[in-house]
Amino acid sequence: MAVVIGLLMSACGSSSAPAKATYTLGHFPDVPTASFSQSASGALQAVLDGAVKGGLPGVTATVLTADGKVWTGAAGTADEVHPVEASSQFGIASITKTVIAAEVMRLSEKGLLRLNDPVSAHLPSNFHFDTNGATIENLLHMESGIPDPALSFTPEVVADPLREWKVPEILATVPAYREKPGEHFVYGDSNYMLLVLVIEATTGTSVANALRSDVLADPRFTSMVYQPAERPMGPLALPFVDGKLRPNIIEAGGGYLPTKAEASEASGSGCMASDSGALALWGYLLFGGKLLSEKSLLAMTDFGTGVYGLGVYNQTLHGAWRGGGQSIGNGGWDGGGYSSVLAVLPSEGIVISVMTNTAGDPKVYVFPVAQDLFHVFGSSA
Repeated sequence: MAVVIGLLMSACGSSSAPAKATYTLGHFPDVPTASFSQSASGALQAVLDGAVKGGLPGVTATVLTADGKVWTGAAGTADEVHPVEASSQFGIASITKTVIAAEVMRLSEKGLLRLNDPVSAHLPSNFHFDTNGATIENLLHMESGIPDPALSFTPEVVADPLREWKVPEILATVPAYREKPGEHFVYGDSNYMLLVLVIEATTGTSVANALRSDVLADPRFTSMVYQPAERPMGPLALPFVDGKLRPNIIEAGGGYLPTKAEASEASGSGCMASDSGALALWGYLLFGGKLLSEKSLLAMTDFGTGVYGLGVYNQTLHGAWRGGGQSIGNGGWDGGGYSSVLAVLPSEGIVISVMTNTAGDPKVYVFPVAQDLFHVFGSSA
């Protein structure tokens, strides 16, 4: 810690530095390309090294600042033999929801659907499911009143790691009870699994293809993959659970993160994988106004009196972000061996992504790393 503080002090410069610029949602400047100073970069890397010493098997992170700087670092092990690299891919679990929400907003901008449309109007004709009278916006807000599937990282899923689960068969395990839609937020994966079917029925193609035509069209997002339709190409950070590497996981699971079965079972609620650089860039372009209109971004980040917008958390109000300023974004927790965070501070034009290859609550495992990174450059970048 003393080393980090020393590096930070040397990176901060004089107290007479001019005040920083402020930014607004949807109005970030061009993607930063300049490097942090050597001392600041060293302090950022020391945060990751400290996280590994504190118990994480491997970790990678990327920082983007609207005033022009970018940094990516890595530390620890990918598989107990090879080190994590800056380009290593990890499962990003529920951050998938933010990508799905962004795609739904694109379809709305194109006039292909409206957020107040009933979900039932945008589902395949041969799919029979009680949508509870919910609207697409209810699904995005997780206010549909539809409970979660019973199938989630269950022994049945783990026992057959190469099985590809289809969304209808996952949703077939949703219990019959329903609550009144639109009344209150209840975090549930079934909402975003239904949105997968909405996207497919609306576009006439797979979700993976729809994403590549819209919110993931930029070739810089190639390493952000929608599993199992797309396979991560590596290098791969293999999953750890309870401090232990899952044995033979690549061979058993088909090269997906963590396995083909677990990725497909999570569907649009948590199936994607990425490296930290691509995810941070995507977050910068999304919330900076390059992928969606300002109107769509304001809708996604309208939290009302709660903590969840449309696929986006108010991370400050949620209690996950305690690093200063308002942070929005999402976190991911894959019980099969990953934890991740995408944190965006709109008024400061800062985006931070952190990924680790171990299962655990992002509030415990990766948000503290993101906050420590912010404290390093927050007054020096």
